[in-house]
Amino acid sequence: MADTEALLAEALKRIQRLEDDAEIRNLLSSYGLATDGGSEEATANIFAEDCHIDIDGAAFMDGRDQARGIVTSPLHQAILPNSAHIMGPFHLTWDGETAIATGYATVYLKEGETVKIWRQSYGRWELVKRDGRWQVLKRTSRSTGRDDCQQVLLSGL
Repeated sequence: MADTEALLAEALKRIQRLEDDAEIRNLLSSYGLATDGGSEEATANIFAEDCHIDIDGAAFMDGRDQARGIVTSPLHQAILPNSAHIMGPFHLTWDGETAIATGYATVYLKEGETVKIWRQSYGRWELVKRDGRWQVLKRTSRSTGRDDCQQVLLSGL
């Protein structure tokens, strides 16, 4: 009987990990949908109340209220509705109720009849599970070609 209980406990643990994996990947995919959709509320809800966002070491946002600035910034407003964020793939690692997703983001921009890559970046998303859902606690994003961009990728291995 003890073997059956241990086996069941291990199976339930593995199922939870699969569910967490799917939830995190959906959350990160929803970032592109929310920002391209121009929803500051949906974008902000991806992040924890005490989040920290660092984009290229130049744009910093602290807290969910400031995370709305991703959508409301003049730069982002200038590219709507002609932008398309493609998120991933991501490499995920876990430690209990925290996780790290490391991967890519590509932003396409339509100008006239031409669609081009506007920004390619490497990202590290530190997540925490609070109130029964995964939330981004810290986001670090570095544009391709920067001196520090490869370190973001290597930190996920």
